[in-house]
Amino acid sequence: MSSQHEEQAAERTDLAEAHSAWAPFASYAFCWLWLANTVSALGTWIQNTASAWIMTDLAPSPMTVSLVQAAAQLPVLLLALPAGALADLMDLRRNLILSNMLMLVAAIALAIVAALGHLDATILLALTALLAVGAGLNNPAWAASVPLTVPRQVLPQALVLNAVGFNIARAVGPAVGGLILTVAGATVAFATNAASFAFVALVIGILLTFPRTRTSIDVPPEQFRSAMRVGLAHALAEPVVRSTLIRSAAFFGCASAIWALLPLYVRQVLGLSSASFGVMMGVIGAGAVLGGLIMPLLRKLILRNNLITLAGVACSLALVPLALIPSAMTAYPALLVFGIGWIVGASNLQATVQLAAAPWVRARVLALYQAMYNGGMGLGALLWGVLGEHAGLTGTILAAGLAGCVIALLTRAVELPAEIGDPSAPALAVPRTLSIAQEMAPLLHSARHRLVLAISYSIDPADVTAFRAAMAEVRLSRYRHGAVGWVLSRDVSDPTHWVETFRLRDWHELQRGIEHYNLMDSEAVVRARAYHRDAEPPRMTLLLQEQKT
Repeated sequence: MSSQHEEQAAERTDLAEAHSAWAPFASYAFCWLWLANTVSALGTWIQNTASAWIMTDLAPSPMTVSLVQAAAQLPVLLLALPAGALADLMDLRRNLILSNMLMLVAAIALAIVAALGHLDATILLALTALLAVGAGLNNPAWAASVPLTVPRQVLPQALVLNAVGFNIARAVGPAVGGLILTVAGATVAFATNAASFAFVALVIGILLTFPRTRTSIDVPPEQFRSAMRVGLAHALAEPVVRSTLIRSAAFFGCASAIWALLPLYVRQVLGLSSASFGVMMGVIGAGAVLGGLIMPLLRKLILRNNLITLAGVACSLALVPLALIPSAMTAYPALLVFGIGWIVGASNLQATVQLAAAPWVRARVLALYQAMYNGGMGLGALLWGVLGEHAGLTGTILAAGLAGCVIALLTRAVELPAEIGDPSAPALAVPRTLSIAQEMAPLLHSARHRLVLAISYSIDPADVTAFRAAMAEVRLSRYRHGAVGWVLSRDVSDPTHWVETFRLRDWHELQRGIEHYNLMDSEAVVRARAYHRDAEPPRMTLLLQEQKT
């Protein structure tokens, strides 16, 4: 009996360590990844602060200042799916090094133009967009690398710590950026950002290695266009991912108002300097750090779905006093609350996607999440900038706060589960009966023909309703692995005979789909097959598509 108590005590200890705020730092690789992430974020926030403030000198209108935010976000949105496919197909280290070198070149170019005195609004926006292109290529690979450095049970807190590092940089970076602008000018601010990219490239190239994905099948890698298609289909057919993308678009679209309009609010409404703007950005970062430290406690007390709703409401309510009582004394506590809500919402949304994404398609799914982030931030910045031209800064901030509260409460209906199954769990053994004629094998293996797969079931009429419900889950499973044109049909000559049909690109895609099947996929198939009446498994027929009308 004492032995059993000791085992239970050990399990409780392991669980407590897994829920510790600092547990991910036990990983050497995560420590270096976290440091590189924080240094890169520091350079980015110095750059963002300098760019936003300089634009208030070059073209001081709400729309033009908002374009800086849009230029930093929209390229990432447009590149999301291609960048995600690239990250899944190529070596992660090479991807990260090359993308950081691209950002290094863009940051150096911006520093040189500023040093020569040729910086204008157009050049600033163009080079900001080029930096965003590099970030768009970097982000999916970076996000996909985090789960390779820590165990699954501490992954949510690892993402929180990454966000804390980012927000430490946000707390320090804007103040440092404002100080650099005041003391040394824009050239030094942009050069500091360039140095951060050089540091990241060195860390990844010298100190980090990531495990390579192994496969037990002998098929060529996915083609680039096919990888994008399958990645999008997988995300849309995975219920948890799909719901998270919807919630992300709503959360970031409403929260984008403060990031787009704060520089002009500080300058025109409060009448303060770039140093004060940097301090206010730092207050948001400090709130985010505080939120990250209390995150393990919040996750224990509040379900994921409710926590993200509360985060959206907190971010939105924080905007109301900025609009109704515009003063520095009001702004500091409001922005602190905004920072707490921001990290609680953003980190839990990303953790949900990370936990639900299968390893073989993780970068593509994360890229779509980042598309929602950057689309919400970029398109939201444009919307709030246009509204600011007509309703004024305080009116726009008030509208964003009220709209954000309503949207946060409405999107609560798009539920997120409290527990998420492991998508890397191996599939159950499901018997298959598929015969291939010897003379057809060369055509099949050439992968030049599209395939049609037909699976026949014998279903008792009394089980039809339950069978249809079970097949709805099977349909999503097929789509997650590249199938198109899924149809469930019934034989008019025999009411017990049902046929499931769907198309696949080729034999290689079928083989990859079988390789990628996980526990959730196989459980869906087993539930549907439980209604099959015959002793033999459902009959599978594989057809080569010869022509299409």
